[in-house]
Amino acid sequence: MPKIGPLELTSVEDFDFRLLIKALGKGEKGSRSLTFAEASLLIQGFAKGKVTKAQMASAMMLMRVRGETVAEVAGVVAGLKHTINPAWGKLNVDIDWPVYAGKREQLPWLLLVAKMLARKGMRIMLHGDSQALPHRRHVESCIQALDIALCQTAEKAQQALDDSGIVYVPAGDLAPVLDDCRLLHQELGLRSIIQTASRCINPSNAPLSLRSYFHPGLDELHQKVAEKLFTEDVYQQGVVGIFKGLQGETEINPRVTTDVQVVKYSGDNVQFSAFELPTLLEGFSGAKVGQAELPSEILAQLWRTENTTELSYLHLNESSSCRTQPMTPAMHEQALSSVQATLCLVLSLHDVLHANSLVLANNMTLSQCWWTGRLVPISASETHINPAQLSQSLITSPLTAKEKSCTV
Repeated sequence: MPKIGPLELTSVEDFDFRLLIKALGKGEKGSRSLTFAEASLLIQGFAKGKVTKAQMASAMMLMRVRGETVAEVAGVVAGLKHTINPAWGKLNVDIDWPVYAGKREQLPWLLLVAKMLARKGMRIMLHGDSQALPHRRHVESCIQALDIALCQTAEKAQQALDDSGIVYVPAGDLAPVLDDCRLLHQELGLRSIIQTASRCINPSNAPLSLRSYFHPGLDELHQKVAEKLFTEDVYQQGVVGIFKGLQGETEINPRVTTDVQVVKYSGDNVQFSAFELPTLLEGFSGAKVGQAELPSEILAQLWRTENTTELSYLHLNESSSCRTQPMTPAMHEQALSSVQATLCLVLSLHDVLHANSLVLANNMTLSQCWWTGRLVPISASETHINPAQLSQSLITSPLTAKEKSCTV
C-alpha cells in the first residue's frame, strides 16, 4: 500500500482534513507521520472548528501510537502560536516559565524563585493547565498565597507585570483550543502531543524559556523541537533550557545531579551546550513525609518569615480535630534546596543568554545570598536592573550584612 505523498496545503477554510487522517492511518505500510506544515494546519483547523473532535482524537491517537516526531510537535507548537492573540506576544517578558506537570505531594517551591527574580527586576510569565492532571498539586492553586496575579487577558497581564513583575496565565486563556485538546486526551486516557507542545508555545516570545520533562528521551525531543522552531522562525532569538524537573515540574530536584541542555539561537546560528547542577542533598531522606498536608500558606511564611526553621501549619488529625504541626527540618531543607538549585539554574541560563562567563559556584552562592537577603529592602538603583547585566551587577555590588553572612 503506497504512502500518501506530500499534500497540497490550502487555507484552513478550504482544506480537506480527512487527507491528514488518511496519511496518518493508511495501514501498517501506507501510513506516515505529518510534516511540520501539516501538523500546524491540523491544530489551526481544530481551533477554527474545521477539524471535528473525532478527527482530532484520531490524529492524536495515531501520532501517539507511532510516537510523535520532531516535525509534528514543532508544527503543533507553530499552529498553536497562530491561534494566540498577538497581544500576548507583545508583552515585555524576560522569562517564559511553563508549569504544566504539577507535583504529587510537594508545594511548588519554584514560585519562591519566580517571586525572587521578579523582586530583582526580571519579568516572569508562568502558564499552565491545572485541569490536565487534576490529581496533582498545581502552581495555579498556590499563587494566591504569594500575591501572584492570575490574568486571562494580555492587557491585565501587562498591568500585573508592570505592578509586580510576575503573572500566571491559564493555558486555555492563551489558546482556547488547548482546553478542547485536553478534554480529548483525558477522554482517551492517553498522553498526547498537546502535553508536549503546550510547554513549548512561549506565548510572550520571552528570550529565556524553560522546559522540563520526566520521561526518558524527552530531553532529546525538546532539543530538536527547539532547534526546529528557531530555524522555522517560530521562535525569536534566545535560549531554551531543558532539564528533568522535580516530579516533571519546572523545578530542580536538589536530591539528584541535574543535566541541563541548552539550545541558543543568535543571528542564524543554533548553538547547543550543556551544564550540570550538582546534588545539594546527598543521601537525603524523609522529606516526603507529611508534604501532602502542607498548605499553600507555607509558601507565604517562607517568603515573609526570617526564622523559617519555626514554620508550622494546621493539621487535621485522626480524631478530626485541628492542631498545629511543625514543618519538619527535612521539609524545610528540601524546600530551600529546591529554591537555591532552581534559582541557580535560571541565573546560569541567563549567563548563557547574554554570553557571560558561566561559573556555577558563583551562581549557587548568589542564589543563597538572594534568599538570605530577601527581606532587606531593595534600593532604588536595584529596582530596574538591566537584564543583560543582572548577575554580574549583583555579584560585584556591595552585599548587606545579612547577605555577607551566607557566604561565610
